[in-house]
This record gives sequence, structure tokens and C-alpha cells, in this order.
Amino acid sequence: MDKVKKEIEEIETINIELDHRVSKLIAENEHLKQTYKQLYNSTKSTRVRSKEQSDALIIQVNLKSVEIFDLNANLQEQGLIIAALRDELMKLKGKAIVDNTITTYTIDPEMLKVDVEPIVPRLLNNRTVYSDYLRLTQEQAVILRKVVEQWKS
Repeated sequence: MDKVKKEIEEIETINIELDHRVSKLIAENEHLKQTYKQLYNSTKSTRVRSKEQSDALIIQVNLKSVEIFDLNANLQEQGLIIAALRDELMKLKGKAIVDNTITTYTIDPEMLKVDVEPIVPRLLNNRTVYSDYLRLTQEQAVILRKVVEQWKS
């Protein structure tokens, strides 16, 4: 009988310890819930504020784009006016000239060929191979631009 009482006391002691641990875990869980709620609310306001800022910046960029477009249109118009006035001045001086001579450049189609090897399908998802591929392609595009610029000059 003593043995059974002793086991019952041990079980009750273990049960009390477990109840104490459960109550600690419940308190910790409530604290974590509260902390999570506070963090969520703080990020929510930050997210709204950053969205408003980005929307404002997008509007500013759009307005600047329209302004730049208008300035470019005015600049082109002024360039045309200046050219017309120059022609009129030359006519008045008796020196009618033709400014608009068209020069044609012939570029050998062989020079425009870009020698880019396709990426092997098994390496397509390899970031290093892909970045090397892009770098080489960009280098060849730069070379091609230089060739075209050289032919134009």
C-alpha cells in the first residue's frame, strides 16, 4: 500500500509540475501573440505609408516625363524654326543652298551577325552560367554598336 501511495504522490507531483509548465507556456504564448499583433500593426502602418510615398513618387515621375516630353517637342520646334530662318536668310543673301544631303551607309550584313552560343538546357537555371551568358551578349552588343558608330562617322 505504501508503494501505491508513493507512486500516487509522485504522479501528483509530476502532474503539478506539468500544470505549472503548461501555465508558463500559456502565458508565454499570450505574450508572443501580443508581440506579434504589435509588430503586425507597426508594419501595417509602415506598409501603408510606403505605398503612399511610392504612389506620390510615381505621380512625380509621370509629371516630369510629361514636362520633358513637352520640352523636347519645343526644342524640336525651335530647331525647325531656326533651320527655316537660316534657309530664308540664305535666300535673302542670294545663296540658296541645299542642306539636306542624304548620305547612305552600307554595312556588310556579315558584320551584324552576333555570335552567341545558346545555353545548354541543363545549365539554364545555373545563375553563374546565365550571368556569364548575359555579360558576353552585352559585350558583343557593345562591339556591334561601336562598329555601327564607326560606319556612321
